[in-house]
Amino acid sequence: MEKSSEFSHKDLLDKILTSREFNNSAVYGNYLTYLVNAALDEKNLKETTIAIEFFEKDAEFNPASDTIVRSHTYNLRKKLEAYYYSEGREDRYRIRIPKGHYTVEIVLESQNVLSTEFLIDRIRKYYPFLIMGFLIIVIAFLWIRNNAFQKELDKYRIIKKNDPVWNNFLQSDLPILLIPGDHFIFNLYSEKFKRQFSIRDVTINSMEELDQLKRSFPDTSIVPANEPYFPYHSIWSLPPIFLTFYSNHQYPILRKSSSISPQMLNEYNIIFVGSIKTLYILKHTIARSHFEYSIAPHKIIYTSPDSATVKEYRTNLHSTGPNEDLVLALKLPGPVNNTIFLIASYHSLGAPDIASYLTTPERRIELENLFSKKYGHFPEYFEILFRVIGIDKTAYTTEILVANEIGDSRQ
Repeated sequence: MEKSSEFSHKDLLDKILTSREFNNSAVYGNYLTYLVNAALDEKNLKETTIAIEFFEKDAEFNPASDTIVRSHTYNLRKKLEAYYYSEGREDRYRIRIPKGHYTVEIVLESQNVLSTEFLIDRIRKYYPFLIMGFLIIVIAFLWIRNNAFQKELDKYRIIKKNDPVWNNFLQSDLPILLIPGDHFIFNLYSEKFKRQFSIRDVTINSMEELDQLKRSFPDTSIVPANEPYFPYHSIWSLPPIFLTFYSNHQYPILRKSSSISPQMLNEYNIIFVGSIKTLYILKHTIARSHFEYSIAPHKIIYTSPDSATVKEYRTNLHSTGPNEDLVLALKLPGPVNNTIFLIASYHSLGAPDIASYLTTPERRIELENLFSKKYGHFPEYFEILFRVIGIDKTAYTTEILVANEIGDSRQ
C-alpha cells in the first residue's frame, strides 16, 4: 500500500473504528487495524500467517478444517461495505479488501463500486419486508382498481334493484328461471320418400294436440322431435333481459318452455319471453289476468275487472309489409311467494320490442305516468296489452291498449 500525502491512514482508520458499524466490534476493529498495518509494512499475508499472528493459533493450524480467517475476513468486508453505504458514503478515500486476498487497498471513491454482493445481502436480509410491502402495494392497487371499475360499471347499470318492474326479481333470494318459448316440432316418417321429416304445424302446440293428431292417423309414425326450435320472438327478446340482470350480478337459468314442469312454477321466479303459441304449461297462468287469447284467429279478449266491458283485439297474419302485433305483458304473483312475468306476442315484431321497452326506463315514461295517474303508484303486479306496429322485425310505434293493477290474491 502506497503512502499518500493527501490523507492520513490513521485518520482514515480512526474514522472507521469510531463509526456505529465498528465501535462495538473490538475484534473486527482490531482485525482491520492489523490488516492496514500489514499493508503499510508491505507484508504478504497468507491465511496461516493471519491465523497465527492475529488469531493466536498454533503451528498446527489447518485452514481446511478451521475457517476462522476466511469467515472473519468475509464479515469484515461486509462491515466495511455497510459503513460506506451509511456513515462513510461521503469518504473520498476508502479501504477495500479484494475478494480472495488479505491485503487491503485504499482507493479513491470514483474507483470504488458498491458491491453487488453487498446489495444482494441487504436485499436478502430485508426480503420478507420487501415482499410484504410489495403485497400491500398490489392489494391497495387492486382495491383502488376494483372500486374504480365498480363505479364505472354503475354508469352502465341498466336497471336499479328497486326498479318498479323488476324489483321482485332483483331483490329476491329465489333463483331466476328465464324461459324462451320454443315451437313444438315433431318428426314424421314418409314411406314415399323413405326418410324422416321434422315438421312445424301451427295448429299443434302441445303433446295433447300431437296425441290428437296421432289418433286421427294411427298408421302414421309421429314422434316429438328431440331438438328444439326457437323463433325470433324468443331469441331477440333475451339480450335486454340478460343485460338487466347481468348488470346487477344476477345470472338467470335458461330452460325452454316445452320442458317446464308444474313443480318449477313453485321453485323459481319465472320470466317467459316469446310467442303466445309457445306458452305451453304457462298458458294456465293467464287465467289470473283479465285476458283470454285465441291462436286462430289471432285475437286477445279483454274483460274489464268489473265485467262491464268486453273488448276484442285482433292482429293479422305476418306479411312482408307493415305489420301490427299484440303483446301481453303480465307480471303475476306466483303460487308460493314467487313472481311470474310473461312477455308474449303473436308475431316476431312484438315481444323483442316490449322486452326492450320494459327494461328501458326512458322508454316506459308513458306507462309510469299512466299508472301514477290511475293508481297513484306503479303497481307491484300488473297486466298490460300493447299494440306494436312496424315493418318486418323493426318496431316503429308502441301503443298501450290496456294497463291494470293486479292484486295479490295470496295475501
